[in-house]
Amino acid sequence: MSSTILIQCASDLIQKIASEIKSEYGMCSMAPSIYDTAWLAMVEKNTDQGPQWLFPECFEYLLELQNADGGWDPLEQATRTAKYPANIWLPDCIIHSLAAFLALCRHIRRAMREGGNIPGDSIARMFRAKQFLDVKLHAWKLDGTTHFGYELLVPVLLRLLGDEGVTFDFPEKEALLEKYKKSSDIDLSWLYSGPCKVPLFCLEGFLEKIDFTRLEHLVTTAGIAASPASAAAYLIYSPKWNDKCEAYLRHAISHGQGKRTGAVAGILTALLENGFTADNLGRDQVNSILEIIHSKLEDGVTGATEAFFPDADDTSRAITILNMHDYKISPAAMAEKFEVDQCFETFDTRIPNRVKSVSVNGNVLNSLLHAPDPSAFSPQIEKIARFICGRWRTDGKFEDHWNLSEYYGLMHMAQSLVRVLILWDKGGLPSIPDDFVQSIIPSCLREVTTRILQQQHPDGAWGDIHSMEETAYSIIALANLGSHAALGDDSSPIELAIARGKQFLLGNWQLGVKPDRIWTGKILHGISYIQDAYVLAALKVSCANLAGKRRQNKN
Repeated sequence: MSSTILIQCASDLIQKIASEIKSEYGMCSMAPSIYDTAWLAMVEKNTDQGPQWLFPECFEYLLELQNADGGWDPLEQATRTAKYPANIWLPDCIIHSLAAFLALCRHIRRAMREGGNIPGDSIARMFRAKQFLDVKLHAWKLDGTTHFGYELLVPVLLRLLGDEGVTFDFPEKEALLEKYKKSSDIDLSWLYSGPCKVPLFCLEGFLEKIDFTRLEHLVTTAGIAASPASAAAYLIYSPKWNDKCEAYLRHAISHGQGKRTGAVAGILTALLENGFTADNLGRDQVNSILEIIHSKLEDGVTGATEAFFPDADDTSRAITILNMHDYKISPAAMAEKFEVDQCFETFDTRIPNRVKSVSVNGNVLNSLLHAPDPSAFSPQIEKIARFICGRWRTDGKFEDHWNLSEYYGLMHMAQSLVRVLILWDKGGLPSIPDDFVQSIIPSCLREVTTRILQQQHPDGAWGDIHSMEETAYSIIALANLGSHAALGDDSSPIELAIARGKQFLLGNWQLGVKPDRIWTGKILHGISYIQDAYVLAALKVSCANLAGKRRQNKN
């Protein structure tokens, strides 16, 4: 792919984002979710003709996507040559299938009671869904399940299906219900007095504990907690209709679930750090996005959306991209809110699970290195660098909280630690010990380089599913690792791996293609704009075009 085409693709992507971010609902590029669609399919609205399904098209979508084996599987495991690990795939298809099966049961029950139209094979569909779920639930092991809130969502769906006369028994059921008992035994009175700004909060996971008559104040242009399923649950169980909630769901159906400034800052940073310029992307478009990102900073911090509490990840991304364009934003407020003894935590004390993430700390480290005076934050820079090095393991998979791919964390590790070396080389971090910068960090990064090189597949891809997005992460990581002389003299293995990875991307990617579902949440999801940005960055990047001490060509 020529440089001209790459630049045009990147410019088109930024143009879409610049347009969408100005809308009431923000940027929308998440892949469709069967789980959310199932909840929307169960929303009824009272009309002059009696209760009517609000989103009949959602039920049609569920019917269309039910597999021949009876289940619903957005990961498309059965047709994949390279498959997701069982501990990832099983809970994902179980959560989707339970929700879709519940919607199927409710639609059939109402149609049979009121004489409405139902598919001729409805009963057969129900039997197949039940059989599919019996098999998958029997095979499911709770250990290794990473889906957020599964211990709430699955028991609630099982109970609701029980109300429809459908029951399940499986080996892990007792342990799951015990987890549900512990997880649901929390004080939710705060919901009745203020906004719900908890990321990944699942209103539908607390149906038995919530008084829906007292939740109207929670509804914003982002629904409730920016979750279509939670917004749908509110409309289903609240005695009072909410037009704003309905409008949010209609927008989610037509445009996808919204994401705001956090994702945008990351997209822009990925492109501009890896070879694209503001002129390539459209300077006016870039400036308009930067102004919006800047406007979302409140007291020096920001969150993924206005509906959420601030977090270190989105704050650090915003600070980095703004300071790359001379906004001179101090990271002091971020440090005050999120710094703890050994690192930075993702959330502040208002979130029970504050999360210590390598990728988040990599982004924070990057923002500190882009501060107007990085040396003023030398203690924090050293702290995070030691934390990241300490999390590196040569004998196991490198795990991160927000993304299934170990290469996501390795990319952030490589980018941030190489920048520490670069700034230290320039005398910008004089208080950080020599042995740490000259020995420990390079040793760690050399091991990371070896790991990434060894795990490339013969087709040039990386990851269990030969993912385009994971391959992009790996290429960007290798380009950063290959850009600094402290990591070795022979860059040819890195250059060869990058070339093979780019060839894989060129043979499989096109702008707007269905994204890989590697981002964690209630269910696995993919975000097309993020995948496109990282792939474009990977195709553009090279060891030579990154800042820092470059290898000298011996020729």
